[in-house]
Amino acid sequence: MAGIPLKIAEFVNRSIDYGSDWAVKHDYEETQEGIFENNIHRQLVYFYTRDTEKKNFVKACYLHHLLDYFKETYVDLHNENLVFQKFLEHKVISKISYNNKREVSFEKEISELFQLIKNNKNMLYSDLEII
Repeated sequence: MAGIPLKIAEFVNRSIDYGSDWAVKHDYEETQEGIFENNIHRQLVYFYTRDTEKKNFVKACYLHHLLDYFKETYVDLHNENLVFQKFLEHKVISKISYNNKREVSFEKEISELFQLIKNNKNMLYSDLEII
């Protein structure tokens, strides 16, 4: 539905759930440039460098975290705009800087995923058993 190939989605889910390159680092770590990185930043850099064109790995990463957020939040799930707002405030970041402070924004990909959730919210709510 999100246009993410199944193999990529499975790889991203396993990598996030069971760890990968970024898992051996502390929760926040200062880089050589003096920027503090957290796990989501390291995940996004890692997945972005795997696919800079279509960004399927990045989309799968955001989707993974968004679906987890729907399961773990106390925000009213029927107010998806509030859920999306809180998700962006508390769970993820919308852009990264890497490779000599080059900034990359994922706002387009995030907006696409939010629209996908809105268009399929009945299916999501059914899966979450909150209808």
